[in-house]
Amino acid sequence: MLYLIPRYADQTKSGIDLCLRSRLVVPAITLLYSGIDVLGFLASAKPHATRQTFILWAEKHLDCFLKTKGICGLDLYSARCGLLHTGQAPSAHVDSGDARELWYRFDGEAHINMMTNTPKPAVLVDVEELVESFKGGIERLMSDVEADPNLRTEAERKAERYFRTGILIGPR
Repeated sequence: MLYLIPRYADQTKSGIDLCLRSRLVVPAITLLYSGIDVLGFLASAKPHATRQTFILWAEKHLDCFLKTKGICGLDLYSARCGLLHTGQAPSAHVDSGDARELWYRFDGEAHINMMTNTPKPAVLVDVEELVESFKGGIERLMSDVEADPNLRTEAERKAERYFRTGILIGPR
């Protein structure tokens, strides 16, 4: 059933691309963060998606992007929390000083909060660069799944339980 994971990944990438073509940046980033949640869960031994499964997947599969930006998986998770829970960049992790706030630039245009008062300096992230890194991370995950029989078994088991062919994941 390995086809379920690439099918999910392809749909997620297509959704992100459709949103960006229509300049729907927040929905695109929301899909991306949701995708990391799902893929992190599939690549883990955990029975459910957690903060840690998100962070571990990001740090493994988005490593070059994170290092280039000088951020870590927790910074990305914090951005995910802010965007998904409140529709904005700040999150409790930023306010507590545990993470850096991410600001987004798309197609050369950035909207930053000049009044920010966070314990750590914010980081500007190009949406296009984040999306390309995510797509590369998917490819690295699929290579890992193909190369590791234990990971493949666990990821397939989870995919079979949570994904279904038909309207949600498409025909086989």
